[in-house]
Amino acid sequence: MKPLLCPPSVRTALPFRLTLLMTLIATSLSGCQTINQAGDSVGRTTLGCVGGALLGGVIGAAVSGEKGALKGAAIGLAAGCVAGYAWEEHEKELRRLAEEENMRIEIERVYAQQGAELQQRRAEQQASSPQQEPQTVGLVAQVADEAMFNVGSAELTTAGQRQLDKLAALFFKNRQQEEQKKAPVLVIGHTDATGDAAFNQQLSEQRARQVVEILARQGIAREHLYYQGAGAGRPLADNNTEAGRAANRRVELVELQDDQVLAQRIAAEQQNPRYIQHGTSVVGQSKSSVPLKSAAPKTKKSPTTTPTTAKTSGTKPVATVAKPNKTSKKKSAIAASAIDFGGKPASSQWELIASFKPDYSAGFGLISSAIANEAPLASCSQDAPRVIGEVKNLAGKAVEQHKTTEYLPGMNGKVWAAKVNGHVVYINPVAVLKEDAQLAQQPTIAVTEHYDQGQRKITARYPAVATTYKGKDNLLMRVFIEDPQAPMQCLDILLPYGGPQAQQGALYYDKVDQEFVADYAPRNTSI
Repeated sequence: MKPLLCPPSVRTALPFRLTLLMTLIATSLSGCQTINQAGDSVGRTTLGCVGGALLGGVIGAAVSGEKGALKGAAIGLAAGCVAGYAWEEHEKELRRLAEEENMRIEIERVYAQQGAELQQRRAEQQASSPQQEPQTVGLVAQVADEAMFNVGSAELTTAGQRQLDKLAALFFKNRQQEEQKKAPVLVIGHTDATGDAAFNQQLSEQRARQVVEILARQGIAREHLYYQGAGAGRPLADNNTEAGRAANRRVELVELQDDQVLAQRIAAEQQNPRYIQHGTSVVGQSKSSVPLKSAAPKTKKSPTTTPTTAKTSGTKPVATVAKPNKTSKKKSAIAASAIDFGGKPASSQWELIASFKPDYSAGFGLISSAIANEAPLASCSQDAPRVIGEVKNLAGKAVEQHKTTEYLPGMNGKVWAAKVNGHVVYINPVAVLKEDAQLAQQPTIAVTEHYDQGQRKITARYPAVATTYKGKDNLLMRVFIEDPQAPMQCLDILLPYGGPQAQQGALYYDKVDQEFVADYAPRNTSI
């Protein structure tokens, strides 16, 4: 595709002073190699203003000559400035507050992802014109939880209350512009992986609820406030180091352009492979539940509701958490599998690492300025099911969700199976939605022992918890077996984006006192 240029008639119609003005603006930024470099040197808002002026001027000239060009440049200048100014100022204020309160706040921008055609056009124009920054549609602030809450409690410390009051005032100030008043704010609580996963999820949800209550008291409308407890399910660092656990204990504040972008963000985070770079377990910690102490007043009772039944509206939340469920879903010690799957001792390196390249661009119409680190992905045997709560609204408003019913080809709810050392292992069903590659239904794992010896009946069935993660070339389906007596721990399967046969896979199981892995690449079958 050739670069988009003004027609010759338009170029010759531009008087010298206007042509010179446009040329100076363009060449002043054309040497910038990346948008980040340009943004750092002249300011993101300035870049947006210049881009708007250039585009407005060219369009105006094409329609109405010199007067149209000048008018179009003025309109484009205003539009470009307004689009980026609010987010840029908000980011500056967050950084100022972090310095004032000695808080660790990591800030990333959320951009509207551009279509392939527009990206190609920009690439072709890069050598001759400045590249504009993608449209900013939100900010994400990861606020480190350094003594913000009492240990094992949703009760704020004195310092935490002061910091959050200032943070809430800043967010309220940013919403004084008309276009920002209805911007949704999502607060997500995160913990480290120490302790019981269900307990951590409830704790993180109640902490997030505390934060949005403070935002509401500052004046932000309750219907624009959302919260979620992610527990230890979205780690940013290694839970086996103190520094890593400290990085994972955080409160995430997400402010977005509108409810549609919020829905896109929620969907993207459900499958973000950024979070499987680190496991959700701690080496040396028993797989059984580890209760944490509550620092709440003795006169208050801990709620006993599950995350899915907690109320989302009403009075101030109780600053305590439910007692953890003491039923372990993981084996507390390695035991021998009742079935020999003919595998080999598992390596410390993930067996599928060379075949799965994570797609960090989300694929939901959004892209983040945050750069995923290069930590290698671990196998499912070094991971655990992610216990993450639903997104809730402080006023009880339903969260917008995009529903799809079309499946990826070959993955429309049928049984997939493969033989492993003479036994057949089934996944029923494999149901993957086409638009977002999420699972439409959780599977059951079934086994037929000694299939090669004529056995055709199902020997046993086991409930499972599965998640999909997008890769550049394929889809990772990670399946955890819920029954601790099952003959396998988990499955990692690489699925094509449509087709009846898995590209590659690994089945993890225990043999004597060691972990083993066997190849497992199921297909859509009628066995």
